[in-house]
Amino acid sequence: MNHQPISLQPCRKTFTSDQDKARRPEETLVNFYNQINKLPIKIVHEVRRIDNGRLDIPVYFSVCGDDAKALTGTKKQMGKGASPAQAEASACMELAERFSLFSFRHQPENFLVGDYESLGDYPLLPAEELLKSVGDQRLRGEKLRQLLAGIPLRWTWATELASGRAMLVPFSWFFAINEFNGSSAGNTLEEATLQAVCEVIERHVSSLVSRGRLAAPIIDPQSLTDPVAMDLLRKFANAGIDLRLYDFSLDTGVATVAAVGMDKTTFPDTSEIVYTAGTSPDPQKAAIRAITEVAQLAGDFNTGANYVASGLPKPASLTKLAYLGGKPGKSIGDLPNLADNDILIEIHRLVAALAEIGLSVFLVDATEPRLAIPAVYAIVPGAHFRERASQGDAGLFAAKLAVDLLDDNALLEEKLTAMAALLPENAYLPFYHGKRAMDTGDPERAVGHFAQALERTGADTAGEEIAAEVATICSYAGSCLNQMGRYQEAITILTRGLAADEERPDIHNSLGVAWYKLERYNEAIRHFGRAVELNPASAIDYANLGVNHARLGQHQAAKNFLRLALTLDTGLDFAR
Repeated sequence: MNHQPISLQPCRKTFTSDQDKARRPEETLVNFYNQINKLPIKIVHEVRRIDNGRLDIPVYFSVCGDDAKALTGTKKQMGKGASPAQAEASACMELAERFSLFSFRHQPENFLVGDYESLGDYPLLPAEELLKSVGDQRLRGEKLRQLLAGIPLRWTWATELASGRAMLVPFSWFFAINEFNGSSAGNTLEEATLQAVCEVIERHVSSLVSRGRLAAPIIDPQSLTDPVAMDLLRKFANAGIDLRLYDFSLDTGVATVAAVGMDKTTFPDTSEIVYTAGTSPDPQKAAIRAITEVAQLAGDFNTGANYVASGLPKPASLTKLAYLGGKPGKSIGDLPNLADNDILIEIHRLVAALAEIGLSVFLVDATEPRLAIPAVYAIVPGAHFRERASQGDAGLFAAKLAVDLLDDNALLEEKLTAMAALLPENAYLPFYHGKRAMDTGDPERAVGHFAQALERTGADTAGEEIAAEVATICSYAGSCLNQMGRYQEAITILTRGLAADEERPDIHNSLGVAWYKLERYNEAIRHFGRAVELNPASAIDYANLGVNHARLGQHQAAKNFLRLALTLDTGLDFAR
């Protein structure tokens, strides 16, 4: 394991059309295909263009080969760009990014295992940074170290970019929070680093705006002067797509542009409202990233495609975004501009901007040696992330890691009991007791623990964090009750979960199962239908829709849903 600090070098841009890169996209593609052809495993099945040409903005898929799919758990990545070469390169580098990170994660030699005490002779990331990463302002570092004592955390070397110091960071902790958010691959280590940090900033401000329902200034599209940006705006206008741009930069000192795209002639029958954002040192490039991301997710606004929301939620109507209505007429030139012809200088400027708001950047070199395409994992403790519930409670994440990493049941029970002594009357420790009972095949005991957890949450679910907690507990409890055939009880507890958070596809799935078992097929269809609205990639829910339509004698609808399920997952044998 290399513990030397990462040494970033000056890196001049050689391509600055729609994105800023160290190589032209054509060169990126040649290198990518050369490298994957040297591998002893198959990581790419195919790369193909998928847009139908309506917007004249190319979108590509990179479809994982069997080995990459088994490693990453994903089937395909999407790529965006103003030109076909850039969109194809984007799709390929997305695959390289994901493959590199998951390869890194699965190689034991990349990690030291232990807790703060056992690894005390090494320079360790202070526990206070872990508290910052989950927004916990109540716990102290010493108590968190006690909560983590005895948990076999996996630590890896990272470089603090502001100081250049190398230190061990608990990869287990940060991957549990952020998963692959902050990973990137590039033509050079510097290019990958810049993209990774920009992604973290983009997710951070997107989470703050969407959670806080913050007003955002409306950017005047006429203020864009970049030729590529102007051409993209023209293409949207020619297709009749309403496109609005917003300034999401907030206090970061880095330009983030959000974009909302909608085709009023096809919505909601064959299109969706697309809501996304892009971050870049150059405000005009941030706008280009946001606009091409809209094109990537939209399915040309006429194909019935359903995109999976990530950094920002998917709005069901424009009224859901009414809170954005800030002052109109802001010029793109008013956004922070940190652009330079040297990518290294841009990285330094981003790191300095984040330091101004109390955020530090730690960088892990995640390059897969066999692939030899530079890849990194950027960690910014304190940056927000919408897909992660911001519980503000480090004890919750410590308990989750205990359950995930302690294989011995006796050791786990001992650890959870010790945690309960340090943090009495919390809801998540009985929840994790229940989860372990569920995982070990004892749903009856699990339901008892989940009931105790619900008692400790109280009746108030008005707060977002408590609502998310209640919904999760109800989801697990309902699943256990379904396993035991207690379907009416399951419906009762799952309905309580939906009252706390209606946008939970897992709860809708479990409700669909319960209603199906009670032969109430229309109710089952309603919940499975809502599940696929929230998670369009859920093959099992499309298959469930097919089965329920078949029970109602609606055979054509059943065939359609079952075919769709099989296109998403060919392994669903019962759908055949």
